[in-house]
Amino acid sequence: MNTRPLIALIACARLLSAESLLDDLDKAQLDQVARGEQVVIKQEVEGKPWPRVKLYQKVRATPEEVAAVFFDYREAKGYIPKVFKSNISNRPSPCVLDVDYGIDIPLFFPDEFYTARNSLTAGEDGSYCVSWVLLRAIQTKASEGSLRIEGFQDGAAIRYTNLATPGSAIAPLLKLLAVEQLKDTVHAIVRQVEKQKRENPEALKQEVSSLQEALKKEPSK
Repeated sequence: MNTRPLIALIACARLLSAESLLDDLDKAQLDQVARGEQVVIKQEVEGKPWPRVKLYQKVRATPEEVAAVFFDYREAKGYIPKVFKSNISNRPSPCVLDVDYGIDIPLFFPDEFYTARNSLTAGEDGSYCVSWVLLRAIQTKASEGSLRIEGFQDGAAIRYTNLATPGSAIAPLLKLLAVEQLKDTVHAIVRQVEKQKRENPEALKQEVSSLQEALKKEPSK
């Protein structure tokens, strides 16, 4: 029996049952988020060459709209920098999808190809969580993270968390590049959601419908 989908969903459920995703920010950082600025927190993890990175940002859209755009994984290659492949290769359940990614790695390093299992959960308070875990990769040893989304002021706030363990001995050289890529990824998610809402509401409506359908079909645990 493959327990990974269940484990991922439980992890997301625990995140959703926690306090607000903004609770670990101080007043100055909260003010930054309220102004639409990105807040980045890096936490060193014992035994890991790269830190756990948490990125916070406000989105002028509802939590459901943000979750719907992110859940449309096949479109990631069209708006997230450095991503040139994002294909769904397996659907363990309506809300648990395996996605094959291709990432353009700068300088003289080879491109990275990996598969992540993404699990979506909705909270009773209107919040959402997508958690992911690395299934296989060419260069990366391990990776896990989540995107939490909840209502904030007149829109939504997101917290994008990721902890990756690179397989290369020259990983320290890529640390800064990896953090910059995460910053660009979060900026890109925010821009894409707001662009869809502003310029292509019909496409956004379809993405929301697909999200709702997946949640409706997901077996209860």
